[in-house]
Amino acid sequence: MSEVITGCIHIHTTFSDGNKSFEEVAHIADDVGLDFIMVSDHMTLQPLQEGKEGYYGNTLAIIGYEIHDPNNKNHYLVFGLNNILNPRLPASEYVPQAAEKGAVGIIAHPDEIRNYIHKYPSYPWTEWGVGGFNGIEIWNHMSEWMERLRRFNKLKMFIFPRRSLQSPTKRILRKWDELNMKGKIAGVGSVDVHAFPYKLGPLRLVVFPYKVQFKSIRTHLIIERELSKDIKTAKGQILGAIRDCRVFISNYRWGDASRFNAEILTKDGVVQIGGEKTFEEGYRMQVKIPKDSQAAIIRNGKVYARFNGKKAEIPISAPGLYRVEVKRSGKGWIYTNHFKII
Repeated sequence: MSEVITGCIHIHTTFSDGNKSFEEVAHIADDVGLDFIMVSDHMTLQPLQEGKEGYYGNTLAIIGYEIHDPNNKNHYLVFGLNNILNPRLPASEYVPQAAEKGAVGIIAHPDEIRNYIHKYPSYPWTEWGVGGFNGIEIWNHMSEWMERLRRFNKLKMFIFPRRSLQSPTKRILRKWDELNMKGKIAGVGSVDVHAFPYKLGPLRLVVFPYKVQFKSIRTHLIIERELSKDIKTAKGQILGAIRDCRVFISNYRWGDASRFNAEILTKDGVVQIGGEKTFEEGYRMQVKIPKDSQAAIIRNGKVYARFNGKKAEIPISAPGLYRVEVKRSGKGWIYTNHFKII
């Protein structure tokens, strides 16, 4: 019997440029009810080597790291390594090397565009010709927030960072759909949290406190059985779900999406998110949403059907790559990974 677990990906601590210790961050995640977090400090696996991977209350904290090339470009999250790769490698080498070692690799903030604060330039992915990655961030809170930041809205954006979230960009959704036409690439949501201290005139602020970030973009994984209490087994369940694209993401500000469900009904069972099945007449996409919403089924990158409400069954009339987008008040709430009907 499968179940959904909920967590946050792309987290920094004082082991790199975060503002709280690993233990503090993990306990905050437990306080807000996350099942897992995926910590990826820059260019270090020191917390893993110090034995900090494990359960903190009911929250499992697993540890990877964020790689970049010698020019601080092409940021890449890697989970499943015991030691960091050579820090002088370009992306064309560290992506395949991580894959050869059995790690799960996720491209970070792949389509980032920002130029308002010159001290913090954009870090988009440029090495699309490289193969071997398992996923991409289709929604990164920090990236979208930075893209929307302007002089006139700065105070509001700093005080209410979750209000700025709209949805993944059309350009990254298009790229993600194209990638999945060629192979299986997971789409995850990321908080990219550092909790930076910042001085705004006389005010002393923290940009994106951890507790706030953990209530924004969440990644939900479909696992085949209850999350194990054995750390190694549980880590395998989490990374396995990402490899298999058994993933949907949500913006918690619009509601808890953990009870969301989408599946394709067939004559002999169901196809879950991330699944694959040979097409036959009579297939139906069933979608159940916790709150009234505006939903769309996307096929091969284009809108296939729309509906409003909490539930729908839509006939599947042809092979293709299908996924579901759900919005509330015109803002993105839930995005599934693909179903492949061949």
